[in-house]
Amino acid sequence: MSSAWEAVVVGLDSLTAACAALNLTYFLYRLARRREETAPRAVAAFALALVSLGAMGESLFFLALLTVHPAGSLPIALPWALVRVLALAGAGLISILILRRLVADRWFEDARP
Repeated sequence: MSSAWEAVVVGLDSLTAACAALNLTYFLYRLARRREETAPRAVAAFALALVSLGAMGESLFFLALLTVHPAGSLPIALPWALVRVLALAGAGLISILILRRLVADRWFEDARP
């Protein structure tokens, strides 16, 4: 695998893992405050926490795989990179929605007298 592909692989999976970690933290926090959540929202937070944990684990697995295999031994190609971009897009979009919610809540609290 060339150093350019390695950089792409590490970048995609690092960003995916970071976004998934943010998402997992947020949804676990929501679960910890369950008494303030309705049952359907708690189930949704649990499901999204599991999805985030899976995305983070998958990304960390692929990052670890790069350190175990010698350079050039992994069949990394454009189709693989496109699939990894989809994982990043999903985790990233959820992160954007979470950050938007957090910023809006913070802004609304600051506007109160």
